[in-house]
Amino acid sequence: MRSISEIVMVFTTGNEAAGAFAGQAKDWLAGRGRRVRVVESPRDAAHDAGVWDGADMVLTLGGDGTLLAAARAVLDQGIPILGLNLGNVGFLTELSPEDWRESLGAVIDGGYEISSRLVIRFHVLREGREYYQGYAVNDLVIGCGSLAKLVRMDMWYGSDHLGMVRADGMIVATPTGSSGYSISAGGPLVYPELDVFALTPICPFLHAFRPMILPFEEDLRILLQGGAERVFLTQDGQTGVALMPGDEVVAFRAARRLQLVRPVGSHYAHKLKSKGFIRES
Repeated sequence: MRSISEIVMVFTTGNEAAGAFAGQAKDWLAGRGRRVRVVESPRDAAHDAGVWDGADMVLTLGGDGTLLAAARAVLDQGIPILGLNLGNVGFLTELSPEDWRESLGAVIDGGYEISSRLVIRFHVLREGREYYQGYAVNDLVIGCGSLAKLVRMDMWYGSDHLGMVRADGMIVATPTGSSGYSISAGGPLVYPELDVFALTPICPFLHAFRPMILPFEEDLRILLQGGAERVFLTQDGQTGVALMPGDEVVAFRAARRLQLVRPVGSHYAHKLKSKGFIRES
């Protein structure tokens, strides 16, 4: 792969450790002849496309949450993203703080591959009109508030009626997001570069709906029929909107794809083992 010359470094405002690390990394990269810009809030930068102009790569400093926010911000620009883990699990991040100089040095000199990932595009329709829209890199979650009352959802995959479901909620996960909330709710792990989605119910009544994997060849439509009084749609566990009975969530494959930078030698199975998703007996 070609070498990386211009980098936008992203961390979340208020993360003092990441801020200090950013200064150190910027000086080191500049010493290697790279041009570096620092962005403290990927959500704010999402409204200023000029921030990303000319960038060969986005480097996030933090955990998976920082990477997800940056991914949505740069999706339309198609800029590859690399994460350096300063968080907890860091399943999506590739670099560790212990050996970041060696690993990052290899990447910027061309020692990397691009992992192209499916992204969800979605609309919320209220009385037939678009009320809210966005992207989800990891997952969309329909869930109730603090009161223990089930949500009633009518679901279609294309013209195929999947059925009426009563549950605490529903997770629509990309392969990238299948290792997040979805797997905790009993969903499957999905190989990250497949063009499918995992549909995982949260505590369905009488276990009447099982997790499913479906190809993203058709739209998924979820019509909220009522039940719990406070229902929310959340994207990537970070932003979202309150839903009302009669609202329809329409999810489909985005035209753009997430481009994750993967250092040469990084393997999915090894990451599953190192993060505890697979335990050898």
